[in-house]
Amino acid sequence: MIFRWSGSCLVESAEPPSAVDVADSWLVDDGRVAQWERHRNRFLGNIPGAESFLAHVPGCVPGVGRWFPRIEAHGAELYLRVRPAQTLREDTVLWVPPGPEQRERPLVKGPDLEWCAQLRAQAHALGADDALLWTDDGLVAEAAHSALAWEENGRMMFARHPRQLPSVTAAATRALVPGWGAREVTVGELVDLPVWAGNALHGWTPVMGWVTAGGEQREATATPAQATTRRLNRLIGR
Repeated sequence: MIFRWSGSCLVESAEPPSAVDVADSWLVDDGRVAQWERHRNRFLGNIPGAESFLAHVPGCVPGVGRWFPRIEAHGAELYLRVRPAQTLREDTVLWVPPGPEQRERPLVKGPDLEWCAQLRAQAHALGADDALLWTDDGLVAEAAHSALAWEENGRMMFARHPRQLPSVTAAATRALVPGWGAREVTVGELVDLPVWAGNALHGWTPVMGWVTAGGEQREATATPAQATTRRLNRLIGR
C-alpha cells in the first residue's frame, strides 16, 4: 500500500510517476520498531522540513505482523510505502562482481536503488544474496544492500571507504560495541576474513559463502561466531 503526504495527512495513492530521489526503510515486527529515529534522521538529513510527514508515518504501519516500510521523496512529493517484510535470512552469500561499482550518488539512499536492485538480481541468479561493491583501486565500499564488518584481532572492524552510504545498522552497532575499528580493506583480504553483512531488514548475518566474478561458489574460509552475531543483533534491538 502506498500513501502520499498531502501536507497535512497521508492519503492512499497510486504508484509515484517518478524515480526515487531519497528513501529509507526499517523493520517493524509486531509493533516493535528497529532504529526508527536513526532512519528518520538520515532521511531528514537529505530532506529537511519533512518533520510533519515523518510524524504521521508510524501511525500508518500495522502493529501486527512483520513489515518493512519505506519512506520516499520524489522531488517535492513525499510517500510512504507499506510493504510486508521478506523472510529474514540467518546467513548471507556474497557475489563479487567482475567490475567496479557504478553508483552515481553513493552517499544518499535513493538515486541508485534501481542499479543496486539490478545488481542484486544478478547475484540471486548466481546463488548469492547480495553483491559486493568495490572500486577501481580494489577497495571494498560495502554491499549493494548491506554494510560490511568483520572480526580482526578480537574486535569488530568496519570497512572504511569514501563511497559508502551512512549505514544505520553500522552506526547503531558502533554506538554500543566498545573498541571497534575501521580501515580500508581489499576484496582479496575480505574474502578470507570472518565477515558480517548488516542491514535494516536482516540485521547482522554471517557471510557463509562467496560467489566469484566467474560464478564459482565457495564456502567462506572463516566465519564469525554465532554467539557474537546473536549478541550484536540483541544490542541493536533485533
